[in-house]
Amino acid sequence: MSRMSLALCITLVLQFWIALASRTDLSARSNTGFVTVSGGRFQLNGSLWRFYGTNAYWLQMSTNDDIDLTFHTIATAGFRVVRAWAFNDVSSKPSSGTYFQILQNGKATINTGADGLQRLDQVVAAAQKYGVKLLLTLTNNWNPERPTPSTSWDRRQVTDNGKFSERGFLSNDYGGIDAYVRNFHPGGTHDLFYTDSTIISAFKNYVAQVVKRYANNPTVLGWELGNDLRCSSTVSASSSCNPQTITKWVFEISNYIKTLDSNHLVTAGDGGFYCLGCKKLYAKQSAQPNAVIFPGPSFDGSYGVDTEDILASPCIDFGSFQLFPDQVTYFPDSVKSFATKAIGDGGKWVGAHSATAKQQGKPEVLTAMELVTKDFWQFFVPFNATAPFPDTIPCRGVEEFQMTYAFTSWSGTSLNGDVDGVLEYPWVQHGLTSHGTTFPNAKRDLTDSPPGGGK
Repeated sequence: MSRMSLALCITLVLQFWIALASRTDLSARSNTGFVTVSGGRFQLNGSLWRFYGTNAYWLQMSTNDDIDLTFHTIATAGFRVVRAWAFNDVSSKPSSGTYFQILQNGKATINTGADGLQRLDQVVAAAQKYGVKLLLTLTNNWNPERPTPSTSWDRRQVTDNGKFSERGFLSNDYGGIDAYVRNFHPGGTHDLFYTDSTIISAFKNYVAQVVKRYANNPTVLGWELGNDLRCSSTVSASSSCNPQTITKWVFEISNYIKTLDSNHLVTAGDGGFYCLGCKKLYAKQSAQPNAVIFPGPSFDGSYGVDTEDILASPCIDFGSFQLFPDQVTYFPDSVKSFATKAIGDGGKWVGAHSATAKQQGKPEVLTAMELVTKDFWQFFVPFNATAPFPDTIPCRGVEEFQMTYAFTSWSGTSLNGDVDGVLEYPWVQHGLTSHGTTFPNAKRDLTDSPPGGGK
């Protein structure tokens, strides 16, 4: 079988999984109503509901026409859920572009205007128009400092080298945890976000503004407290931060959201890291083997995360985990081929979380999965950086067909098991007039017609 034939075969298999997750009869598919959890599974309008979707963090920065085009394309591809940023923190009022909150001089000022939360209103309205659910993320673990940009992101200006300095180009350029720390406690440690009463009050105030805005809108699937919560980022952690630090914060914020909104589900947004030897606050037992069988930072609490304890927290409705083999070593075993290891480790990681979902009796969602291709490696920016790797770093991306096979394999393992949702990262949208991922990226684009024509 030729490589092209193999790639087409894999793509068709993945399209089958997308259709299955979105209900087999696409013409009869309904995505209205609030999503609930019953018996450890997602329910929509009284029926089992599973989904395949994508990530488009940048939607709020786009024009109305581009937002509409993006959701139309996503819905046409059969994707039922989009994960998007519902935050945009800046240290001073920008000269142009969207921003939701100014964190400056120890104060927090929320922007509800036309260049503020009204942009998020447009995202929600477009998603509702096309029957797409939104998983809205309220903050980010990653926000490395960079020079203040003179302009916001405009995709009409993007060249093959990208515009990495423009505000909002990268997913880690929307503020987040470190923006709060820099504002309220300059020079402080990352984990002050989880423990400092002033920061917690400011974050709750922002959360209340956003959550109450959509509390009665069934377009929102749920609230994600933060992207990839950890004890540290590019800003270091204090010596006292541990998995219970984040678990306690998760309980406080999730409980607070439940007092504001009884309609929507809540997830923590952690990357799914375990702490097999940790004392638990809520989880009664682990679904995983001991740390001798699964050693390494993904299982020993090194990231300050205990995903089992977080999932068992009373106000968390479903679990989250991510899959970025280019940036995280999930299992320490030595395999010469990066592609072979990445694909295999991804399958084992999904399997671990499928077991956790079954043991805890709550759904799990793979909220982001990515595997960088060789063609895209020169544009790849890690989540703790502000620019691509220098040319001196060897390319270790995978071939296009290997990425497609990985997505197919991971999705199949998820949806054949007890993981009820899978989200690719990121969505690649073509034909935009302003913002979006339009620079050369070897990601598979299901919106293109397959060879031979037809959708």
